[in-house]
Amino acid sequence: MDRIELLILAVGALVVALPLASKLGLPYPVLLTLVGVAATLIPGVPEIAINPDLILPLLLPPLLWAAATRTSWAHIRANMRPILMLAVALVAVSAFAVAAVLAALLPQVPWAFAFALGAACAPPDPVAATSVAGQLGMPHRMVSVIEGEGLGNDATALTLFNTALAAAVAGGTISFVEAGEEFLAASVLGIGAGLLLAMIAGKILDWLKDPILAGAFTVVLPFTAYAAGEEIGGSGVLAVLAIGLVLGSASYHLLDAESRLVGTAFWSTLDLLLTSVAFILIGLELRPIINESGFDLWRHLGIGLAVTAALIVVRLTWLLAGGLFAQRFFHSAVPANWREALVLGWAGMRGVVTIAAALSLPANVPERGTLILIAFVVVLTTLLLPGITLPWLVRRLGVGKADPERTLREVAVRVVGAMNERIDELHADGDLDDDGAERWRQRCRRIVMAVSPSPETESLIQERARFRHMRAVNLELHAAAQAEALRMRADEEIDPAAVDRILRIIDRQIANA
Repeated sequence: MDRIELLILAVGALVVALPLASKLGLPYPVLLTLVGVAATLIPGVPEIAINPDLILPLLLPPLLWAAATRTSWAHIRANMRPILMLAVALVAVSAFAVAAVLAALLPQVPWAFAFALGAACAPPDPVAATSVAGQLGMPHRMVSVIEGEGLGNDATALTLFNTALAAAVAGGTISFVEAGEEFLAASVLGIGAGLLLAMIAGKILDWLKDPILAGAFTVVLPFTAYAAGEEIGGSGVLAVLAIGLVLGSASYHLLDAESRLVGTAFWSTLDLLLTSVAFILIGLELRPIINESGFDLWRHLGIGLAVTAALIVVRLTWLLAGGLFAQRFFHSAVPANWREALVLGWAGMRGVVTIAAALSLPANVPERGTLILIAFVVVLTTLLLPGITLPWLVRRLGVGKADPERTLREVAVRVVGAMNERIDELHADGDLDDDGAERWRQRCRRIVMAVSPSPETESLIQERARFRHMRAVNLELHAAAQAEALRMRADEEIDPAAVDRILRIIDRQIANA
């Protein structure tokens, strides 16, 4: 299967998986993975051949960038303690637990290689985690912790993985002091590279006035940050996170409205497409992994399930025991109780980083095929089991009580309040006459009415009816203009570029109607 076929499969699967996942109440990465598994088991479908060394540099930077630009640094800072406990400490403990299981069940595998696989299997996938958290209506503080953990744990895992591999290749033992020093150095260098690039990129984005050029420039930023972080011996993951968080927060100061709209639409599409490619890729790797594992398939699957069980038990124990400890001694708000701890513990789905890291194990590693199969079992089991049961668990425990509509109303009311205050100031200064001020107040009321209905009164019912009528008239007028513009576009004597500019203006006005 070549890259074009993979892209076609990803788009086709996405079109089917998104509405189906919404209907079934499941996270869509689970269905995408199943599509990949089903495709690779169809007779006649060739094995996919993608260099594992390219998976992380090609897929991880844009996915992390998209997640980082949507994330608020203020929320990460407010939940820094639980995020660090999950993204750093729990990853290290999980890697050690996996290595211990492998040492007992596969004693022929050197400890350093076992620890390397443990590091690969330790981090929950940021894409799966954020997609699940967003779908289930969890309280926002829990979503912030899940997103923060998903953004930071890859840096910890990959640093431990590289340290263990270096020790294994050199024939030595793992020094945890050395691993800690390397992680600290990689973090400082990676974050520093990301912040430096953010300063440079911010100046360039402020200078670029064309929305298309600005959007194209943002495409190269995550890859540049990742490569720069890795090149100087730092963490490429943290470099991408640093530049994404900074520029995501500064976008409203650097870019005009049209550039932000173009960039948001582009990155939403690219994020969705790359997510589908990543999880379909996990499923498509099934056949070559099974082929490489040899004939003792069932024994290897059993070891994979034992490793998966160890990861789940460690995470649940860490969240339940550690959460109670954090509440007692640090007054941590997350998790607030054992129910939230159980949900956070169950939401530890692994993904593309685990597969890519396992596939990058050197060819001379003892039981390499078995180790890769174990990683695949971990990913598939943690995607399917929590992915399918987590919605039920959230409902059963009563954790998912977030009301996004209420939050939307609160934001709209506060924004409109600020607009009305400014209208009053401009009116008092004489910059707006009475009619102009009233027209702008009506526009403000429409913002609130557009996001959510308020308690019904006779005046609000009439206002809402007028709003719907004016919107319908507005759409009719724009439809007439659009139809005439399209007829003119078919005229051989009229430059289609001029018509396209008018059509874009009409489209923007329709979108804002």
